[in-house]
Amino acid sequence: MPTGQARKNKEAVVAIDVKNVVPLTLLAQAGVSLGLAALLWLKFGDVVAGSTLLGGAAAVVPNGFLAARVLRPNRDVTARAMMRAAWFGEIGKIVLTFVAFGVIFGFVRPISPPAVFAGFIAAQLVVFGALLMGSGANNAATMKS
Repeated sequence: MPTGQARKNKEAVVAIDVKNVVPLTLLAQAGVSLGLAALLWLKFGDVVAGSTLLGGAAAVVPNGFLAARVLRPNRDVTARAMMRAAWFGEIGKIVLTFVAFGVIFGFVRPISPPAVFAGFIAAQLVVFGALLMGSGANNAATMKS
């Protein structure tokens, strides 16, 4: 069997409907942040719940910026333009994350740092869950051949 054919049989093409998955992922991130904040509010009170929400927002807002840059309608669809949008979106996401943490830790009092990081990490883990769910469903469909 030729090498190209062997490689073709072993690799699965994963097609993800980005226009649906990305907004749902952002919504799920916000939902996880709200849910975790509600649970922590019941156990620890207002400061921990508010800190958790701020940590979640420090993840969701920059991810929304990246999504808006990459999924912007009516833009040039050349590879160069898409790469430029992705790079600008990722750099903007990193800058917004740093700014968010700076504002949170610089101006918000009282604050619970572990809760801020718990909210941030919980929201970021949603992305991995969305990737696993999206790739699992599509792999089953593409592996039939």
